[in-house]
Amino acid sequence: MKKCWVLVWLVLFQCSDKSSPDNTPAQNISISVAPNQTDANYSSSDLNHYVVRNNKVHLNKLLLFIGGSFSDPKSYNLICDQAATFGLDVISLSYPNDVAAAPLGSSSNPLIFDTYRDEVCFGNPVSNVVTVDALNSIVTRATKLAVYLKTNFPDENWGQYLTAGNSLQWNKIIVSGHSQGSGHACYLGKKNLVDRVVMLSGPNDYSTFFNAPGNWLTQSGVTPLSQQFVLLHTRDEIVPFNFQVANVRALGLLAASDNPTLVDNLASPYNNARALSLNIPAISFHNSTVGANAILPNVWKYMFTGQ
Repeated sequence: MKKCWVLVWLVLFQCSDKSSPDNTPAQNISISVAPNQTDANYSSSDLNHYVVRNNKVHLNKLLLFIGGSFSDPKSYNLICDQAATFGLDVISLSYPNDVAAAPLGSSSNPLIFDTYRDEVCFGNPVSNVVTVDALNSIVTRATKLAVYLKTNFPDENWGQYLTAGNSLQWNKIIVSGHSQGSGHACYLGKKNLVDRVVMLSGPNDYSTFFNAPGNWLTQSGVTPLSQQFVLLHTRDEIVPFNFQVANVRALGLLAASDNPTLVDNLASPYNNARALSLNIPAISFHNSTVGANAILPNVWKYMFTGQ
């Protein structure tokens, strides 16, 4: 049944360049970094990290992007390249993502989502559905990549995203993700004070056994709700929209009687909403939030930068 959860990826294209303030054409520069380049203990079979940076426009903020189940980090080049045109430094992270979140909802364990998120994000040995040690956790992999970039590209100021002790400087980091990755981004934002949390087609931690959002979604976190955003599709074919909306309400981004703001025909700032939805045509509605529809760059810019 695993293949049922493999995402059907759209053909993603490179974004066009953007002019810098001095009218010199700006350019996105992308590289791939193998995890074992950042630490020899990583497997040579791991997918590469995808890193992109604009050579002219700099907001001095890092977008840490976390992909969905079974995905390749470079599959998200469209949204990552677009974010770089805004001036964000971008990492699309390679991490263990072969256990999808939504199917866990049938479990009778009320903490199944809590332990799943904790182990994948931090490597604590608490889950019985994933096996992720500290080395392979999202936080360690992102930290080692940031240190690698700081060391090998000293003129690009990657060190601003690290503390003096080479831990992640969370308050300069936007954590974002698609599908499974949206829940990891949200979980990291609950545990660390980040610049923003941006969730796309998730979080999907809805318990069909208890008919309720996952336990951790209702817990308070350190990143203010005013800095958290979500974008869903009303016809999501992977996770029912009503489950996703229930999760967003559990987070506190929507009142019990409210629904996400439909943005198909709206302009930024989308009524200053933090929970947004699409009803656009798409090959895959679940993937549409990171797809190629012409309205998306403005939606992403609003969620990532507030502009």
